[in-house]
Amino acid sequence: MKKSITNINPNGKKIEKKVSKYPKYLIIIQLILTLTVIIFGIITLFKNELVYVFELILGITLIVMGINNHLIYKRNKLTILYFLIGLGAVIIAILKIIGL
Repeated sequence: MKKSITNINPNGKKIEKKVSKYPKYLIIIQLILTLTVIIFGIITLFKNELVYVFELILGITLIVMGINNHLIYKRNKLTILYFLIGLGAVIIAILKIIGL
């Protein structure tokens, strides 16, 4: 007769963790932004005027990736890199759109 794993090790029971709704939404937002970056990347090959919008969306995507790395994947090394590059891209894109 085989013993179940819970009889051998009662502490080995699987404990269900309650997953928050926010990480699911953040992953969906990252997916949508990534697809938008790809689409705008293709469009900017033909229309150079939309480069600034492409840079802005790319920066926002990198910031969301940094948030996901910190909250969901618990990777702190790349989180700082994503935030800095994303924030820099957003600031540069806004300055270019304003005309400074």
